[in-house]
Amino acid sequence: MSDASVLFYEGYLRNRKRLCTELSVEDSHDRERTEQSVLLAGYARWGRDVVHHLYGSFSFALREAGGKLFCARDHFGIKSFYYTCLPDGRLICAADISGITADPGYRKAIDPDALQLYMMFGYPAGEATLFRGIRKLMPGCMLTWDAGVCNIEQYYRPTFHPEYGVSEQAWIDRFDATLQEIFDDDRAAMGLGDGSAFLSGGVDSALLLAASGVKRAASVRFRESAYSEWEAASETAAWLGRELQGITLSAEEYLDAIPRYLRNAELPTTDSCVTAFLLGCEHTGGKGGPWLSGEGADEFFAGYKNYRLAPKLAWDDGSTHLGLIGIMPQEDARRLLGQRKACPTEYLVRDLYAQTAHDEHLSRLLLIDIRLWLEGDILFSVNRSARANGVELLLPYADRRMFELSAAIPSDLKWHDGCGKYILRRTAERWLPHDIAFRPKLGFMNPLRHWFLEDAFRPRIEKVLFGKVSAQFFDQAILRRYWDGLLNGEDLNWNIVYAAYVFAVWYECCYEKL
Repeated sequence: MSDASVLFYEGYLRNRKRLCTELSVEDSHDRERTEQSVLLAGYARWGRDVVHHLYGSFSFALREAGGKLFCARDHFGIKSFYYTCLPDGRLICAADISGITADPGYRKAIDPDALQLYMMFGYPAGEATLFRGIRKLMPGCMLTWDAGVCNIEQYYRPTFHPEYGVSEQAWIDRFDATLQEIFDDDRAAMGLGDGSAFLSGGVDSALLLAASGVKRAASVRFRESAYSEWEAASETAAWLGRELQGITLSAEEYLDAIPRYLRNAELPTTDSCVTAFLLGCEHTGGKGGPWLSGEGADEFFAGYKNYRLAPKLAWDDGSTHLGLIGIMPQEDARRLLGQRKACPTEYLVRDLYAQTAHDEHLSRLLLIDIRLWLEGDILFSVNRSARANGVELLLPYADRRMFELSAAIPSDLKWHDGCGKYILRRTAERWLPHDIAFRPKLGFMNPLRHWFLEDAFRPRIEKVLFGKVSAQFFDQAILRRYWDGLLNGEDLNWNIVYAAYVFAVWYECCYEKL
């Protein structure tokens, strides 16, 4: 195995320093080159088991003499990995879809099933991309390629195993200790002491800012103050005595940034937060050292308000629950797209159903959202936005050790007396006032829906919604009814209209140019 070489690598190994010592690898100033050396040395010693020794984010392919490939993606899907098997028998894999579409052997086409999933979920869910034949290697999976045979195995399977009888104080101690262990790795491997944090009005980013000791933060705000978390973020930064940079966004800037995000991401998502995150990364320009961000806390520790419905959503009636986030029912999506058949969906979570038959209701829901929503939207979006702007992004909550802590905490201490992320919030009380630690979750608010309906922007929006790209994929009469309904105050139509808009923009600015 020592003759392997790196075909491609993208990532950040949190435990790089320890692995360098263990594997006798020189830790140079070139972090990426050092991490590639660590992968090769680890593969030479442990073979495919090298993945079990890694903490952090990674997507890589190693090639042995003779053309054999060993590839892997990190535990929760922070980094991207795409692959396809071509008709000529070759396998192509890359961290970017453009690395595949550039090959003359690939014939580009839209995958109609993936488009249907996109209109259901607001992002390409599961292995699908919108490119026919191009698949995602799912999180926690490894791929081998040998003599034309592709084999995929799941090396890491998130599993909840609650430990009952442990006191709240003990959980708080364990949470704090785990977070500090991760920060210690980031200080050693990435120079976190000189870093900064993205700060919203919520507890997740507030705890990171407080407990990490970084001195600077940045927060997005809007000229429409009713939609801004600036006041809450300012209160947190002021109490901690940290410097806070305000990034004020206008309607024009926001709308103009949507195509830029889509070009960088190469896949569409209807999560309007991603545009704000992209603009935040652009405004910081990669300055301020590595940047902390709080993604992963809601999915690991039950932060979304709908998790209160866990007992009712435990699919005891035999129905298939596909996550808390959705755009429209499958039959409505099929009709809007003019597709005759509904694409399969149960395969997205079939194995989770079998694995979690006896788990707590909340745990089952969290695992589905970790598998689909966290990977396909949250982690994907922030990674692509940061990457496009040279921002070194650190996601402590998305570390494997944080999930393993969450996996041990019983559900009634994640969602407790109507409060999500209960143990996280109790830990935050060590660092922050109670009012900040238990500030109600608002979600990222923005005025995008309001801007869409303004007279100044409606011609621009309608040109996309009812242009030639849209007419190619959407039933225009049905789409017009959704749009007219939105104009008449039917708010439930917003996500559908925005999904169609984003797809049309993506097709023109990204798909047609790849």
